[in-house]
Amino acid sequence: MSSRDAAWLAEALPERRFGVKGPRAAAALEQLGLAAPARPNTWAPLRVHDRDDSWNVVARLGFTEFFVEERSEATGIAALVQLTAGEFAGAYPVLREDSAIVLGGDRAGDVLAQVCNVNFSALSSRRVVMTLMVGASVLVLPQVSPSDGAIYRIWCDPSFGPYLWETLEAVVQKIPGSNR
Repeated sequence: MSSRDAAWLAEALPERRFGVKGPRAAAALEQLGLAAPARPNTWAPLRVHDRDDSWNVVARLGFTEFFVEERSEATGIAALVQLTAGEFAGAYPVLREDSAIVLGGDRAGDVLAQVCNVNFSALSSRRVVMTLMVGASVLVLPQVSPSDGAIYRIWCDPSFGPYLWETLEAVVQKIPGSNR
């Protein structure tokens, strides 16, 4: 896949995902040097000092709930798991076993327009959208990749993963110049 492809679809690498919620969830993240976006429905690079790392992310889903995804050894998530399993009152772990898909290419927005009613191109940067996509609840994180241009990271319940993949794949294949 490359930015020259009109649209492409890829399975996300095997990242580790975790959630934390509760009145002190933001404090738990901050204690570990992890980002806690200030507003709901926004995301940030996972570590406060890693401004350019857009693959390891924390998304604020509401006032007191966060979604975290981290690649590699996932040391930030491991520390968060340990902290929330211990005596850190007011921050509670949330098991995340989401299926993850990445959609990209110059015409990825056209694909999304056929499967979802959200106009992703009108969103400001670092937004996170919780919506329905072909009937499945999804979390969508639009990003800009230096090598691939616009990409959309999409997570859903694992029971809907194959259905969502097949539906997106069918739409991508109908776009001239696309690559699965």
